[in-house]
Amino acid sequence: MDSTKVVAPKVAPVAAKQSEPATAPIATQTTGPSGKPQGGGEDRRRSQRVLLRVRAKLHVAWQGTPTTFEVTTLNVNVHGALVIMLKSLPVETRLVLEHCGTRERMACRVVRPARETPDGFHTALEFDTPAPQFWKIAFPPTNWRSDDL
Repeated sequence: MDSTKVVAPKVAPVAAKQSEPATAPIATQTTGPSGKPQGGGEDRRRSQRVLLRVRAKLHVAWQGTPTTFEVTTLNVNVHGALVIMLKSLPVETRLVLEHCGTRERMACRVVRPARETPDGFHTALEFDTPAPQFWKIAFPPTNWRSDDL
């Protein structure tokens, strides 16, 4: 049975309410029953995911009309993000993601069906091209392991 190990970076712990944005990025790493990182199947990642709450906007032509959705990221990486939003968008929908803090924009697409939760729809987005500077954070190296802490 797979589990996800959440590891905080080397900073003092900060207690935050769920509704408040995270104050420090947290890297996640998928592990197997032995607690060792897994490297196969869908768990193989091109880059590390970092738990980070960022306000953003999605600009899309929704039913033929230019529409903007306000979203919040749940996790981010060099290749895109998982966002939470109030509507579900079809897979392969083309859109532009705007970082509210920097006003920088990236073209992207919806990569899989959204998962509905009580808070909204968890929607996976993939940038057209990798953008390591878009989120304005330093990502863990690709060979990062939780035992390095």
